[in-house]
Amino acid sequence: GKVIEGTLSVHAKGFGFVLVKKGTDIFIPLEHMLNAMDGDYVSVEIVKKVPKKNPEGRIVKILTLQNKEIIGVFKSSKEGGSVIPSDERYNNPIIIPKDSLSSPKIGRKPKNGEFVVIMRTGWNENDHTVTGKIIDILGKPESKEMDLLLVARNNDLTIPFPTQVNKALTGLPEFDLQKELKSREDFRSVPCFTIDPESAKDFDDAISLVQLDNGRFELGVHIADVSHYVREGSAIDKEAYERGTSVYFVNNVIPMLPERLSNDLCSLKPNTDRLAFSVIMEIDSRGIVQKYRIRETVIRSAVRFTYEEVEAIIKGKKHSHAKTIHLMQMLSLILRRSREEMGSIDFDISEAAISLDEQGVPYSIRPRERIESNRLVEEFMLVANRIVASHIAKKSTKRNPKPFVYRVHEKPDKESIQSFLDLLERLGLKYQLDKEVKSDDYRKILDIIENLDYKYFIEKVALRSMTKAYYSTKNEGHFGLAFDAYTHFTSPIRRYPDLVVHRLLKYYASKEKDKKGAMKGEAATLSKKLDSICTHCSEREIRATQAEREFIKIKSMEFLSSKVGETYGGIISGMASFGMFVELSHYVIEGLVHVSELKDDHYDFDKEEFTLTGRKTGKVYRMGDSVTIKIKSVSKEEKRADFLLV
Repeated sequence: GKVIEGTLSVHAKGFGFVLVKKGTDIFIPLEHMLNAMDGDYVSVEIVKKVPKKNPEGRIVKILTLQNKEIIGVFKSSKEGGSVIPSDERYNNPIIIPKDSLSSPKIGRKPKNGEFVVIMRTGWNENDHTVTGKIIDILGKPESKEMDLLLVARNNDLTIPFPTQVNKALTGLPEFDLQKELKSREDFRSVPCFTIDPESAKDFDDAISLVQLDNGRFELGVHIADVSHYVREGSAIDKEAYERGTSVYFVNNVIPMLPERLSNDLCSLKPNTDRLAFSVIMEIDSRGIVQKYRIRETVIRSAVRFTYEEVEAIIKGKKHSHAKTIHLMQMLSLILRRSREEMGSIDFDISEAAISLDEQGVPYSIRPRERIESNRLVEEFMLVANRIVASHIAKKSTKRNPKPFVYRVHEKPDKESIQSFLDLLERLGLKYQLDKEVKSDDYRKILDIIENLDYKYFIEKVALRSMTKAYYSTKNEGHFGLAFDAYTHFTSPIRRYPDLVVHRLLKYYASKEKDKKGAMKGEAATLSKKLDSICTHCSEREIRATQAEREFIKIKSMEFLSSKVGETYGGIISGMASFGMFVELSHYVIEGLVHVSELKDDHYDFDKEEFTLTGRKTGKVYRMGDSVTIKIKSVSKEEKRADFLLV
């Protein structure tokens, strides 16, 4: 066959495709991979052409090794040792010769069974073995930080802050109150609180509420004034941009900003004067914002509440601030109702709440509850974000554009909606759409299924039919929330876009004071810069979500591994030709029942209907069905659990 060069892309199941400059990608089955890895530049011989499919090939030579760190477990041997990569796409060991076992940087050789980081150094043409050198030793698999280190390394997350950032921190002064009060609104006499999870260390939002003489509510959402401390282009700012977002791992966090800022200077601690950026809104009894102002302020939080404490007060517990909390609860319900009337969609997808002991070992997993106090804070943040976005969107005109960072959520495409409606119809629900899909359609469907057995399953499918929200300089509205304009303003300690939004608001406010005319040329350069910030931050957000999910998966498997042989109830949450995924109702953890375990019959997979049907018995398994399973085996390393149907 013909020999072609290209870059290899490897699938999680072990096979790959070589991407060629011109023409169709070439499929490479597992047995013809020659130990090549994802990203390598290889030459391929085409073995056979397959009609209507990709041609099949085998790799004959690795031309350049992709320069990528690989993590794995070290096994020592007389000749040196070998490393088994932890990424399931790499299935062959990498040989480490004696002279590559340690580097001056590490100073020691790895011990048997330790996790190490290696780089591949060569590929042998005769026997196709790959050699590598050790560049870092992470440590023993059982040490409690190991899972976090692995996930961080796998997702390119840096943990320590660079020295220039730590240097810059020492130079950050406390603010000068008298000087700041000259240009800020003094809000210290108005009682405000922070409401956060028990474990929170940074408090970036505080809320205040008073009833005015005209009967309306004055709601203040006060956000830590991070942009006062983090100047654009500074070392701290560059590192925050690079990170894009804080990443949360159960009881650990890789923060976007160093602790001196996130847990101290910018944290809205109780009984301490703090600089804030506030949205102060006058809201009527229908939940409509009649007036608002966006101001730099000085605030003083009166209490640091946890969600549970506020929940207790809502349910009638006495407290000196109980009256305000009850007013807040009432206002949040009014806001929620007005949002629902606009067609806002509220998903109740259950996430796993994991509890880890001192050693980092999970001892309980249960579905996370959203309590009233969570929703109360959520509602106030939504309204503040919405007001900030529409404030700029309304002022921005063709003649005088105001480039901005919006949080947009497009409406789902026709195909996704159609397959969602088809699925509903197969479950016996006919839903007629008008020409265009509206947020309200989703809300109505969720209302209809509220009390059905497969409510949970349909919510998941509905969520999958929707696009993901992202950051953009074009205001295209937010479909899921049914808002004309939306942004992220309320979390500048943990999200970079919010910090940029704060800077833009301050910049436009100062422009208005100077009464200088349009900023045409300036707007164009600003818009370009913001475009790349949006793209970068959207990517960082996806990376953070992947890392968080990977960590939860590892911990879930560690938890399940002590439950092998036990029986649980679950719901079929996914279907494939090779079996069905079952989510345990009790733990929100997914595992696989492989087709080969369905021994009573031969089952055929129908991908239109999402079903497995038995040929002899006609027995049907479909998504959303309740089943009982037994845990067969669990592998924390491979992040998978295998179940048997009972």
